[in-house]
Amino acid sequence: MSDDDALGVDDLGAGALDALEAEVADVERALARLDAGTYGTCEVCGERLSDTVLQDRPAARFCPAHLPMALG
Repeated sequence: MSDDDALGVDDLGAGALDALEAEVADVERALARLDAGTYGTCEVCGERLSDTVLQDRPAARFCPAHLPMALG
């Protein structure tokens, strides 16, 4: 076993790659919603997302009431 394997560096790299791929997927979904005219609205109830939510998370898909659905 190499020192890198013992330290979990390979696992860290895979985790970082997974996170990056998830971020890219979020941005692609946001761009698709922008094209469809639904950007900035909750995917469940259609309510407009607040400017604060969109500033914090530009690719947000759910209002605070429906966020647990996304997490769980």
